[in-house]
Order: sequence, then structure tokens, then C-alpha cells
Amino acid sequence: MLHQILLMRYTSVLRSLCVGLHELGWVLDSSTHFYFIRSHSLCSISKATNLSSFTLDYLVNSCGLSRESALKASQRIVIKNTTRSDSVLALFSNYGFTKTQISKLIARNPRLILAKPEKTLKPKLEFLSEIGISGPNLAKIIGDSNILRISLERAIIPSLNFLRIFLTTDGDIALTLSRLKWNNALREIMGPNIETLRNHGLPDSSISKLLLLQPRLLAFKVDHFEEMVLRTKELGIDPLSLMFVHGLRTVSSLSKPKWEMKLSNFRSFGWSEDEITSLFRKQPSCLSRSVEQMSTRLDFFMNRLNWTVADILKNPILLLLSFEKRIVRRLSILQILINDGLLKKTNIPPGLMMTEAQFLDKFVMQYQKELPQLLKL
Repeated sequence: MLHQILLMRYTSVLRSLCVGLHELGWVLDSSTHFYFIRSHSLCSISKATNLSSFTLDYLVNSCGLSRESALKASQRIVIKNTTRSDSVLALFSNYGFTKTQISKLIARNPRLILAKPEKTLKPKLEFLSEIGISGPNLAKIIGDSNILRISLERAIIPSLNFLRIFLTTDGDIALTLSRLKWNNALREIMGPNIETLRNHGLPDSSISKLLLLQPRLLAFKVDHFEEMVLRTKELGIDPLSLMFVHGLRTVSSLSKPKWEMKLSNFRSFGWSEDEITSLFRKQPSCLSRSVEQMSTRLDFFMNRLNWTVADILKNPILLLLSFEKRIVRRLSILQILINDGLLKKTNIPPGLMMTEAQFLDKFVMQYQKELPQLLKL
């Protein structure tokens, strides 16, 4: 396919050249004309093919990409010589990037291998390193954001200064930047939405939390963002509560049809509108989980364990725990202890919520003499 496209393109150019030669008095018979076009076209195709093959080999052998990733990347770039590309790889290596990090970086953004290392890349890497962002954090920012594509003076430095108003550690700043796709100063992008949050009573601590968890939400259009904030307030979450951030994230992720689908699922298990709203206020993320996930948990707690809605609302976080790895496994041990009269059913919720170490200490090691099989379980 590539050969055909190149052949058509070069044939058209060479035909125009032949017409120009005729106008200057050159005489070309049909065979000469055909040979001229064909030979030059095939030569050009051969060069293009060689360049493509050279690019592919370089991406695999020097950059560490898999054959599949290199094929995708080679469709976006052409490496004619390795001088600049070698310098780019050396620069990343000098700033502590591992070979794996470099290969992932080039796979995501192949054009970086053609960037000017001293003019385009080094000043940004040097700036980020000087303010304390290095090693894995530096690799994460470079790999997951557009930071190498934007101006250092006009966008990166003002953005870092802006983020330091809300984020105190370099690790937090690195995490936030890695979750953004941005091409301008962040104050211009996020500033109006942050003012909206402040106007509705959210403290800076909640804004900091949102920056860490979902910074792209603060890049939404102002009118749309305002609607989501109002919707979250209407559902009854206090803006002074840190839970408002989780509620806003849930509201932003669900269209009206999806929201109604989630509500219908809870209704099918006998939940009233007030009970669903109460759940949202306590654990908004329960409404962001898929219908399938939530149905599994509701069926387990309400139909197998015979819990009521009121029982679940006492500890709604149970609906967010890993079903197979935590709930099912721990309940098998708790049920043995309950059947042997060593525990009461009221121990189930705290037993499911505590850490792994706490669970082992309280419900396994403590009963090892009476029930040695628990440790194996």
C-alpha cells in the first residue's frame, strides 16, 4: 500500500518535470519518458522503504521498543540519521531514566526521538530536576503529559508556581502533572473553576484533594463545571466535607441515562430514593461502580447474608471493597468462627474493613490453637 502511494505521488511529480523539459526544447520519446519516470519512482520508493526499515530497526534495537510498538511508531516518524536520536537517548539516560522508561516514553510519543535535545528537551528536564522532581517522578511526568511540547517560560514555570499554592510536595505535583494533558498555563485553565469551588464554600484542602485525584476535572468548561458543582450540592453533600470531592467526581463521570441506570439497579433491590441519596452522601463512589459490580455486592449482602438497607448504610464502604480478594475470602474465615460460637455476626463489618495485618492478628492467629485450619485458609 505504501509503495503504491509513493509511486503515484512521484509519478505525478516526474510527469510535471517531463512537461517542463519539453517546453525547454528537450525531446523525449515515449520509452525514454516511461523509463525516466519508472526508474526515478522506483529509486524514490526504494529510498523510502530503506528509511522506514532503518527507523524500525532503530526503534527496536536502540530505543528498546517491541516490534509491534515500533511498527506503530515508525508510521509517525522517519529517522534519517542517528546523531540527534542518539543524543536524545543519552540525555534521558543522564537524567536517570531507565531503559524501560525510555522505551515507554518513545512508544507513547515517538516524535521525542527527533526533538532537539539541547534546545527543546534539556532546559525542561533541568528545570524540573532543580526544583526536586527527579527519578521515577520525572519519568512519570514526562511519560504521561504533554510537558515537553509546551513553553518552559510561558507555561511550565507559571503552572508549577500555581500548583504550589495547593500542593506541598514534589511527589504530589508530579502525580498531578502526570494526570494532565495540557498545553497552556494551568492558572488560565483551572483558575476560573477553582474560584467556582471557593465561591460554593469548598476549602483549599478539598481543592488540593481534587487536584491530586482528578485534575482534568478542573480543566472543564466553566459553565459545565458550575452545573456539576450545583448538582452535587443538590444531592445533599456539604461543600465543607471532603466527601464533596468524591461526589463531584462521581457526578462528572455519569450522564443522565447512566445515572438513572445506577438508580434503577438499587431500586431493584428494594432501595428507596431517600436511601439511595443517603448512600450517595456517605459514599458517592458507590454510584460510580458498574451495575454488574454493584449487583454482585448487593446480592451477596442482602440475599446471602440477609442484610437490610439499614445494615449496609451503617458501613457503605463495604460496597467498594474487593469482592473476591477481600469479602469472600475473609467471610469464609469469619463464618467458621461464628459457627463455632467464637464470634458474633456483628464482627463481620469490622472484620471486612480492617487491614490484612489486623485481620490475621485478631481472627486467625488468636484462634490458631482451636482452629489451626484458619491459617491455611
